Amino acid sequence: MVYFELPTKKELDSIDSKERMNIFRQYFATSRYDRLFIQKCLLSTAYNESRLSEVKEMEQTHDDSYCDKVNKIKEYGYIDEFIVAVKEEEQAIQKIIEAYDKRMRMSNL
Repeated sequence: MVYFELPTKKELDSIDSKERMNIFRQYFATSRYDRLFIQKCLLSTAYNESRLSEVKEMEQTHDDSYCDKVNKIKEYGYIDEFIVAVKEEEQAIQKIIEAYDKRMRMSNL
């Protein structure tokens, strides 16, 4: 998994909102990568059941890290900007889901 370090409040204060949005986008890209990595490890439990506890730990770490980031961003006073990035990420994920839905419907014909 990839570790994403959120800049300090001072660092975020010193840049404009466009740069902060790019940082938030980088965070979400890292998060998606980590989710795919966790999924890959989960798949491997079909032939290596001993990895299941590792996968559960990775999932918990990922979720805890997200909550920590959100709390830190709230503390820093940038939650409104972060929410804009969250909604952007939700839209991107929705498009991915719709593409999969379309492929799955087509394969069921």
